[in-house]
Amino acid sequence: MSRAVTRKAHRWRTVPPAFDRWRAVRSTLTFGLCLGAVTAVAGLHYGVFAAIGCYVDAYGTRDPYPRRGPVLGLLCAGFVVTFTAGSLVAGDVWAMTAVLAVVAGGATLFVHTLHLSGPGSYFVVLVSALAAFLPPVGLAETVTRACCVAIGASVSWLSAMSGRLVRPYAPEERAVSAAFRSVAAFADTARRAAAVPPRGDSSAARRSACTAVHAAWAALEDARGRGTAPAPRRLALFDLMVRLEAVFDTLQNAAERGGDPVPATWAPWLRASAAAVRAGATPGSPLPPSGGSAPAPPNRAGGTPGAPPPSRPARAPRAPRLPPRRSLGAEMRHAVSSASPAPTVALRVALAVAVGTALGWALPLLHPAWVAVGAAASLQGGPGRQPSQRVGSRFVGTVAGVAITVLVAQVHQPGTGATVAVATVVHGVSRGLPPSALLLRTLLNTPVALLLVDAVLPKPDLAPLAAYRLLDLTLGMCLGMAAALLVRGVPLRRVRAAVSVAVAATGSAVGERLRTGTFHAASEATAWQRTSDLWTMHASVPVEEIRATRTADRLWPSLLAIRRLLCWNLLRDASAPAPDESARVGDFLRALSGAARTDLPGSPGIGSALSRVPRTPRPAYEPELHRRLTALRSALEDAALPPPATEPPRETN
Repeated sequence: MSRAVTRKAHRWRTVPPAFDRWRAVRSTLTFGLCLGAVTAVAGLHYGVFAAIGCYVDAYGTRDPYPRRGPVLGLLCAGFVVTFTAGSLVAGDVWAMTAVLAVVAGGATLFVHTLHLSGPGSYFVVLVSALAAFLPPVGLAETVTRACCVAIGASVSWLSAMSGRLVRPYAPEERAVSAAFRSVAAFADTARRAAAVPPRGDSSAARRSACTAVHAAWAALEDARGRGTAPAPRRLALFDLMVRLEAVFDTLQNAAERGGDPVPATWAPWLRASAAAVRAGATPGSPLPPSGGSAPAPPNRAGGTPGAPPPSRPARAPRAPRLPPRRSLGAEMRHAVSSASPAPTVALRVALAVAVGTALGWALPLLHPAWVAVGAAASLQGGPGRQPSQRVGSRFVGTVAGVAITVLVAQVHQPGTGATVAVATVVHGVSRGLPPSALLLRTLLNTPVALLLVDAVLPKPDLAPLAAYRLLDLTLGMCLGMAAALLVRGVPLRRVRAAVSVAVAATGSAVGERLRTGTFHAASEATAWQRTSDLWTMHASVPVEEIRATRTADRLWPSLLAIRRLLCWNLLRDASAPAPDESARVGDFLRALSGAARTDLPGSPGIGSALSRVPRTPRPAYEPELHRRLTALRSALEDAALPPPATEPPRETN
């Protein structure tokens, strides 16, 4: 897929995220309560530490409550522990360097492994660095400050979980609703593309829909507890997603094979279903309404692709039994496996923070903690942005924030009350902005940081403090870019391993389905988990590159082909066992998995390895399976999707 198509895919996402008023109000109340109450009782000096604990509110806003609670609880404990560790080593440059490097690397692994929504390990590094660069204090003072941090973190945790009292399933419902809307947009695009010959290209809308559907499945997976039965509402959402997969699979078949377009009534039905799910209800009809003709769904009943197409999916698929969930220990072990991008990202952040800590101590800087924080900032936060783009947004936002602060300081030196009020309001507004608005968030966060630091200095003076803030952060961002150049993105061997593992797990699931004729929960769960890991790799590669290499574009056709195979496995009805077909298909996919380890999709190395792989098996009564197996082989060999309204390339003897 070309870069033009990739850029077009971004435009096909749903409308840009709007200002989150509820989150802004909640963050304002939480931040103001902690900062104001502790300031009133113990003074602004301790109120600042409570405000630091409130930075927990930057995380977990999109995560379901069953996962958000324990993960944010661990993060709150991490805030207190890292603050205490930084305070205990204050004054010892080598101990500070070691502690901050370990904190940066460990926090990055934690956030990446648990897929916690938020700005990466940035705020964890900030908390520890601020404590480390303060003048050394005794153990009693360290405990007092850590208790203030714990107060802010605890209140932020309660605020983040408060929505569970009103809408306990709201995060999952939002994700499922977004998936329905994205599939509706794909249905509209596919219908318009089919109406005007030659058939148009709907790959960008398809990619956006795949991304939204994957995000919805991830939200439902995150909402599941371990050892407890799922709530009825979550089971209903799971059933809706299986039905949506059947509709989405039919739409993709229409785009791939050509023929009659999908009925015009499907997109309105999908949007109405999205609105019902978002409102907490369940759509009335389990299937889209008839009206015209549409291509047949996957070969669920053993039919042939040439059979007369129905006007909708043959019938609503029955949701299979929920597969077992991967344990937390398994997730942590995967974080350091060869198929995970997290170790490289953590090494890069730890290296930048360590060098920034040493330089901040050695140079005559007013607030050297900002060097380490700037190094982490250039490598964290800003979804979908490369390091150079993150640095540019943060630098421009810092310059603008410093300029505003200096101009205000020329006419007014805020007192304690004004500091608390302004910091609270600006913090709340910054939290309401969407994650993509990195420049605006940085612009608003800069005055807050300057006001809080200025409030605890022996001789407050905003103007020179703001100038040093700009100098220190710029130095730190330069160090972050140097680390990004030294540790170059995600190693290709990890990318190849992720593809290979996903293909192998898919082969096990498909082989087990053919061998037994029924849905096998354990193998299906493993296959979807490995495919989800490949999604993570696909998303991580472009945002960790200094220059675009198109590696993610080369991964996309293989990722889509793997997903199409798993959808066939999920939606297929029970059938007679076919152990011989299972053995042939399993051997073929294991051979593809071995070839995927040799090189990236579309490269000469993998083409040479695939030339030694046997022909694609052709299971009896399963022409759709043969078609999707051929598409996977073609995606690995050519790193390209078949043109619209065509079959995958046929093999020759």
